[in-house]
Amino acid sequence: MCGAVRYRVYGEPYHITHCHCTSCRKTSGAAFVTWFTVRLAEVEWQGEPMRVYHSSAAVERGFCPNCGATLSYQHASSPDEIDLTVCSLDEPLRLLPEHHTWWSEHLLWAAPTVLSALPMHLRARMDMLPSHHGRPRLPDDDVGL
Repeated sequence: MCGAVRYRVYGEPYHITHCHCTSCRKTSGAAFVTWFTVRLAEVEWQGEPMRVYHSSAAVERGFCPNCGATLSYQHASSPDEIDLTVCSLDEPLRLLPEHHTWWSEHLLWAAPTVLSALPMHLRARMDMLPSHHGRPRLPDDDVGL
């Protein structure tokens, strides 16, 4: 998000998936996280080193130390692989999700049929934005525009 932690992938991504597991949802604060897998040896880390923590005995998750963005997932059973968040890529549209995982734990309101039935706004709804104490909104205000 802030760009402090950067990486370059030299290998071919695989297992491009929307993960709906409770752990991914809770650590990201999102209904699901879209991951891709690469061989660890095919990732070159640049910029600041990411911080990691163990979300369980076998799982290590990485995040940006500056902005907190979710970046990586590594499971002890696959020490030569790393999962990276698709949305941490400079060009996330280049990877198309192939499937959903942990669907047994998905939020009912996050099902594609429910999501596609909701009203869609191209930008933030102006009536939902905070007033910023009466000051005019600036173009770079972080409100999801």
